[in-house]
Order: sequence, then C-alpha cells, then structure tokens
Amino acid sequence: MTSLDKRWENFKMHLNTLKDAIDPNYLVESLGFIIKKETPKELRCTCIIHGGDNPTSFRFNKDRKTWVCFSHKCHEVFGNDIIGLIKATQKLEFVEAVEYLSGLTGDINDELNALNYRKEKERREFIENSKTDMYVHPEVNEERLLRYRPLRSKFFNIECGFSDETLDRFEIAGSYKSNDGLIRDIIPIRNTEGNLAAYSLRDIRSNVSYESKYKITYGFDKDNVLYNLNNIIPVDKPIIVVEGFKSVWRMYEYGIENVVAVMGSKITKGQRSLLYSYALHGVVVFFDNDIAGGLGTIDAYSYLKNRTNVSPIFITEVDVDGNGLDPADLDKETMYSYLHEYI
Repeated sequence: MTSLDKRWENFKMHLNTLKDAIDPNYLVESLGFIIKKETPKELRCTCIIHGGDNPTSFRFNKDRKTWVCFSHKCHEVFGNDIIGLIKATQKLEFVEAVEYLSGLTGDINDELNALNYRKEKERREFIENSKTDMYVHPEVNEERLLRYRPLRSKFFNIECGFSDETLDRFEIAGSYKSNDGLIRDIIPIRNTEGNLAAYSLRDIRSNVSYESKYKITYGFDKDNVLYNLNNIIPVDKPIIVVEGFKSVWRMYEYGIENVVAVMGSKITKGQRSLLYSYALHGVVVFFDNDIAGGLGTIDAYSYLKNRTNVSPIFITEVDVDGNGLDPADLDKETMYSYLHEYI
C-alpha cells in the first residue's frame, strides 16, 4: 500500500467514525429540519432542500445514516449519505462538508473523547434496542388510571405523611378492587419512555401482613423498568437507587429528584443495563437498613463497580423498636447528611 493509499484509508476511517458518532436527531435538527414524525427507524420531515411542503417527504434512516427525498429526489443529486445531506443544506463542497460534520461531533480523535464517544454510542444503541413493546395487562391503561385518580384514599397521607402534591406528582390513584376482594390504592409504574407498564396495588388497611401489602399487575416483568427513571432529567449527578416507591416520593419532597427504585432489594440484570446507559455520572446505592438491603447493596456494588462509578451507602438509623429505617423514614437533615455529595 502506498503512502497515498494509506492516507486515503485513514481518511475514510475517520469519516466513517464521524458519521457513526453523530446523533441522527441532533444532525437533522442542526441542519434546519423540523422533525414531524419519528419511528424506531426513521425521522420524517418536510424537505427543506427543495422547499417542499409535504411534512414527511424527507426520510432519514437512523440505523444506516442515509436519507431520501421522496417528492423531488434530492438525494439523487447530492448523494444520500450524511455528507451529501450537509452539502445540500449548507451549500458546501465535499471537504467543507466533512469539516462541518467534524464541528458537530467535536474532536473524537483523542483517547478521552474516543472513550466518551464509545460509551455514548453504546448508550444510544441500548436505548434504541430497548424500545420494544412490553406486554401490558388490559386493565392497565391511561383511561382507567384517569378514572381512578380522584378515588385515591388518604392512606399515604395519614399513614406515611405524604402531601397531596407529592401523590399527585406520582399519579397515585385509588379504589381498585383486587381479586382478593380488598380495596387498594394504585401506584402506576411507567417504563423508560413514560408508557404505563403496570400497577402496584397497596392494601390500605393498617397493620397488614407483609405478604398482603402490595400486589403487582399480573404478567409484569420489572427487569427492564426502573421506577421513576422516565422522570429523571439528565444532570451531572449520579442516579440514586433505592428499593421502594415511598423512598422515591420522600426524596422528591426533600428536593432530591435524581432517584429511581428497583422495586425490591436486588438490581436485576436488565436494570443494571438501564443504569449503565442512563447513569452517566455514576450510581449511588441507598437501600433499606435491614438484612435484605445490606445484601442487596453488596450485590449491587459487586456487579456495578466494573462498569460505572458506584457509591454504596448504608443507613444506620433504627426506630424505637430497633428496626432499621428505610430512606422514606429519614428526616430531611439526616437524608442530606447521607447524600450531600450526590445531590
């Protein structure tokens, strides 16, 4: 291979890396398109290249990073790859278009940026691959939830001290008659995209047995769901992982919103994958002060430590009977003493 051939191969490799690195939505919107419709595979827009008015004549394939104009065949004039798209929209020549793309992606040649690029690519791929339709029980739907919302009992207000504002925030509903004949309040569980996936149903009687407290929608698999993940706004903070719903709510009342719940004392394989993809600034494991919580914290640390920054926190407070407290039981001052580094 001649030196010229080698330089050409290096250039093609660099160009392919740039094309691979760019986020499709960011690219299309940066070039001036307004996304009218998005599917798992495509972005659909009005073609601004020829100034058309058909809202979906322009299609950008998110996997192949190619585009097509169905009404005026603009892709046949400029080329249907990313460089052709930049040339068409920005009125640039080939080399200028490559430089323009490099400006959008940033420098991905140095080692640190290359590592961040690979992590971001893995994250995007996981998110895209996880957007599959989940089985949802027919009783779990937005219309029924809306009907149940005004019927919420005062259980979580009186027994747990939560405000109506907090319970409204998490869409708590009521008067669901379960198959055991008990009336229960409803805790909606939404997946990463915010779609309703299941109900957790709480027995609203006082002093009920542990086994009777919660019933989950039949057929629900929590493996690929972290409660409250759909509400988290990306910030430069770690995601705090707790066991249960009430810990999420209590921390919300204290102004701490980067919190998800695993709905148990173990982080499942699918939930770990979600954390790898969404917890870009690490994970804080903040489980209950009991044997299950302690073992779950150790287990989570052993799994997570090789893939992300993980900080295990062990609650030491107990109640008057010597029982360990949950995060939901802590007052604000104590909560902040544990978490001040992460919020």
